[in-house]
Amino acid sequence: MAKFNKLDQSDYYKLILRCVHCGFCLQSCPTYRVLGIEADSPRGRLYLTRAMVDKRIDIAKDVANHLYKCTMCANCEIACPSAVKYTDIMFITREIMAEANAVPLGAEQLVNTINNAKNIFMMDNTLRKDWVIYTGVEAPIKDKADMVYFVGCVTSYSGRIQGVAQAIASILNYVGEDWTLLKDEWCCGHPLKLEGATKEFKKVAEHNVKMIEETGATKVVSGCPGCCLALKKEYPEVLGRKLNFEVLHFSQILDEYIKKGKLKIPKFESKVTYHDPCELGRILGIINEPRRVIKSISDKFVEPIERGKEGFCCGGGGLLKVTDSQLSESIANKRLEMLIKTGAEVIISACPTCYQSLADATSRKNKALQVIDIAELIAQRLGLM
Repeated sequence: MAKFNKLDQSDYYKLILRCVHCGFCLQSCPTYRVLGIEADSPRGRLYLTRAMVDKRIDIAKDVANHLYKCTMCANCEIACPSAVKYTDIMFITREIMAEANAVPLGAEQLVNTINNAKNIFMMDNTLRKDWVIYTGVEAPIKDKADMVYFVGCVTSYSGRIQGVAQAIASILNYVGEDWTLLKDEWCCGHPLKLEGATKEFKKVAEHNVKMIEETGATKVVSGCPGCCLALKKEYPEVLGRKLNFEVLHFSQILDEYIKKGKLKIPKFESKVTYHDPCELGRILGIINEPRRVIKSISDKFVEPIERGKEGFCCGGGGLLKVTDSQLSESIANKRLEMLIKTGAEVIISACPTCYQSLADATSRKNKALQVIDIAELIAQRLGLM
């Protein structure tokens, strides 16, 4: 049996004991809202974790199926009156499960894919920049630059999401930024962190940081909240040092450009709503910036219910798409229904995974709704794509 003292067992156990089983987390949890199963709630997962620590149950894949049936959206932490650090506990627990070879098959396969191919799609990593050819945008690769655009796996390889990369590159060119792509970008490694593969995650972090710091860039921008989270918070933690660059989500860059008058964007006439990506809004706290960008071009912006720090997950996080794709789709359907109730014609988000999840849900519902990334919308309004 794997040891439950990966860090300091007493501190880890104290984190778990902070849960008083009050149940306030239940209605904030997307998996519980869909399934209604106690073991698939934050409270239930913490109970299972404590039972493993107490050696009342074994570390096994049937337990892991519940622990990984979680989007790691952290909404339960907002609802918790006891300030339980649920995601911190789950990251430690998943690391222990991974060391015990007790993770769901989909998560295990994804780790192997990233280790071998340096991306989540098992594609040749030399094809990572082919989106530049497909979109026809100018995307420089320089030895030195002020800014690095970290594209991310989904935006690089997924055909319908490559428009996001085209939009970001086009806008950076339009305002005259001194920017570059990395010569050898690897997956940010956030999925490795989510699975519990800490050693593999550290190797990825070391590589990407080396590539970035060699450019001398002071800023790194990405349109992917998962990549931003990895670069901004998880890399310094796993590497044990401060990084020599600032990490920004592209919505923050857009907000800055608009404030400084670098972008004059024609108004958008359609009624729009905004879906907060969990990692961007709740975890990184980037809530106001995308809204300021949207409101600068739209007089018909309407907020959905469960937004901002209390935003409801799209179902695409926490590796849920590879561990339980049906549940992931059900959560996306539930979120889409909330967005539909706004009466909006266009759903805007700022995350490639949210984009995919909501667009797929829209297709399943046969709704005449447009799902678009905030960077794409701005680039289109500027006539750049």
